[in-house]
Amino acid sequence: MPGTFLIEITEDRSSKLLDLRHRFMWSAWLDGTLLGKGHASHADLAIEQAHDLVNPDRVERIEIVEG
Repeated sequence: MPGTFLIEITEDRSSKLLDLRHRFMWSAWLDGTLLGKGHASHADLAIEQAHDLVNPDRVERIEIVEG
């Protein structure tokens, strides 16, 4: 049964990161179940990485929360 796919993205603005590959941290959830976490250099790349974790047939709705 298809469910809600939630991607939460947080940009690290407080620290002085030398490696920008870790600037955006993300987590991917399907109906409250954590599918995975990661980091990326850009928000668009974080969304792409999160999408790789789920079969599109299992997704009815997508929510992206940036904070």
